[in-house]
Amino acid sequence: MIAVHRAKTAVTVGEVMYDDLLIATDGSDVAANAATVGISLARTLEAKVHGLSVVEEKQGDIAARRERRQSDADSTVADAIDAGCDAEPIVRNGRPASEILSCADDVDADLVVVGTHGRTGLQQVLLGSVTLEVIREAHQPVLSVSPDASWDGERVDDICLATDGWTGAAAATEHALSLADAADARLHVLYAVDMSSDTAEIQEAFEEHGEKTTTGITGRADERGLEATRTVASGAADEAILEYTDREAIDVLVMGTESKSTLERLVVGSISQRVVPDASVPVLTVRTLES
Repeated sequence: MIAVHRAKTAVTVGEVMYDDLLIATDGSDVAANAATVGISLARTLEAKVHGLSVVEEKQGDIAARRERRQSDADSTVADAIDAGCDAEPIVRNGRPASEILSCADDVDADLVVVGTHGRTGLQQVLLGSVTLEVIREAHQPVLSVSPDASWDGERVDDICLATDGWTGAAAATEHALSLADAADARLHVLYAVDMSSDTAEIQEAFEEHGEKTTTGITGRADERGLEATRTVASGAADEAILEYTDREAIDVLVMGTESKSTLERLVVGSISQRVVPDASVPVLTVRTLES
C-alpha cells in the first residue's frame, strides 16, 4: 500500500548538519568504491573530507606499510579536492575499527564512510568485518558501501528510510529527513517488519502501526517541502527492504540500529546487520544513543 505526498514549498534547512565526513581507506578496490560514494556525497553536502588510513600493528616493515597507508590517504584526499571539497589526510597506527571510531570522535565527524566486502562467508561477515564493528560502536551514522553498490556519481535523488516505528528508529528518521532535505531528494518511507508468522490480528495491528508511522514521517517531510512516498510491506523485513531498494532505484538506504548490543544480539537480532552485506546501494545506519 503506497501513498505519495508532493512538495509544495521551498526546501528548509535540516536539523542534522553534515559538515565533516570521515572516509576510511586501505587502498583496496572496496575502499576505493566507498571513497567514490563518500566524496560524491561530501560534494553534494558541501562537507569537508577527512581521509583516514590505518597502519595495522603487526610484524614486518612498519615504515613501508605506513608509506602505503599515507599514499592511500593522500589519494583519497586528492580525489576529494578534485571534486571541489576541502580535505585532509590522516594516518594512524592500530586496529582499523578502533582507530576509525577514535578518529571519528577526534575530528567531530558527522558521518563515517566505510567499504564492506559483503557476504563472503557467514563466519567472516559476523565476526571479522571492520564495517560491522564500526556500525555497532560508532557514535556517528555510518555509510557502508559494498563493492556492488550502484552509484551514478552525480546526484542523490531517492533516499529510503526503512523503519519499524519504534524508539530505536528515531535518530534514523531525523537523519533521513535531513539528508533528503540537504540533497533535495525524494524520501521513501518503508515500514517493514516480519509479519509472516503472526496471526491475522497481529498482522492487522502491525499494518495499522505501519500506516500511522509512515503517515507521521511523510507529514514531517511535507512540512519541510520534501516529496515523500510511504509503503507498508509484509513478509521478512530484510528481504522486503532489499527488494524495495532495487525496485525503486534507491540511491541511499537509511536504517536504525540498536543503541547497544552484544555480538550475539548484533548477529541474531538486527535487521540492519542482515541488510548491509547484501544491499546493492550504500546503507546509512544510525544508532540511537542511550542517554
